[in-house]
Amino acid sequence: MRNTEYISCVERYSEMVFRIAFSYFGNKADAEDMMQDVFLKLLHQDQLPGSDEQIKAWLIRVTVNQCHSTFRSPFRKKKVWLSDYELNSFADETSIEEDVTRRYAVYSAVMSLPDKYRIVVHLYYYEDLPIDEIAEVLHVKATTVQTRLARARDKLKKVLKEDFAR
Repeated sequence: MRNTEYISCVERYSEMVFRIAFSYFGNKADAEDMMQDVFLKLLHQDQLPGSDEQIKAWLIRVTVNQCHSTFRSPFRKKKVWLSDYELNSFADETSIEEDVTRRYAVYSAVMSLPDKYRIVVHLYYYEDLPIDEIAEVLHVKATTVQTRLARARDKLKKVLKEDFAR
């Protein structure tokens, strides 16, 4: 792979890979580490997978697989989580308090979902992937993705209804 192609891919897809990893790990440091691992795998490829859509799909698949592998590692099971570090930093960045409150509530609700629901919500709403592609990336049936999306929406409605009722 040529340097210019690689740099172009990193510039184009780094935010997407970061967001997917962040949706798995819930913290910036681990998401950045995962992003670095994914792009190192891309660097070691002899040639790019093909079109932009194929590259994007390849990066999503590798990111999801790497996240799953990391969660299975013995080191990961002994990790202690920092509570809401990244969430608190969002509130300081914007001055529109109502918007921040809503974004924080939605973000917190999405991050509180179990992994299997969180990743389908992220891929569907934030990465604009169709259900068939999500199913392919996660190695599940399309109906499973639809079910997980429906259940995630139900959970989000309940949580957000409670948050905004206060």
